Amino acid sequence: MEIVLTWLIGLLCLGSLVIYWREWRKTRNRVKLGQACLAMFCSFLVLGMAGMETYDRMTTNHIVETGECYVVDDRSSKGSSNVTLWFGERSYGFKEIPDVAYGPGYVFTCRAIMTKQMQSGIDYELRSLDGELLYSTRSDD
Repeated sequence: MEIVLTWLIGLLCLGSLVIYWREWRKTRNRVKLGQACLAMFCSFLVLGMAGMETYDRMTTNHIVETGECYVVDDRSSKGSSNVTLWFGERSYGFKEIPDVAYGPGYVFTCRAIMTKQMQSGIDYELRSLDGELLYSTRSDD
């Protein structure tokens, strides 16, 4: 659903680019030219993101990892705060820090969605072993 919405927003930006460009051609107004440039930048940005995400999903770079996991805080001396989800021997780093008690002593049922190339977390959710949702980075939950 998220990818479809991103494509739709990108196409709307592209449509506004066409409208602003036609208006600028008629009036030669600098404001319309600025709006056309902004619409072109937004179209490029949003359609680029949608294209990369679609490519990852089409080439099976988009993976979903599920199973029991635990979370470890990777705070460094530089002040960066990341967490690592450990699925047995495999680990994946994420930026979103959960607001529930976590650590090697707390086992969750996890579902993480990421790309293989960058191993960057797109989103993840932590559930109790009973299946109750404890934390999620997804906005539609």
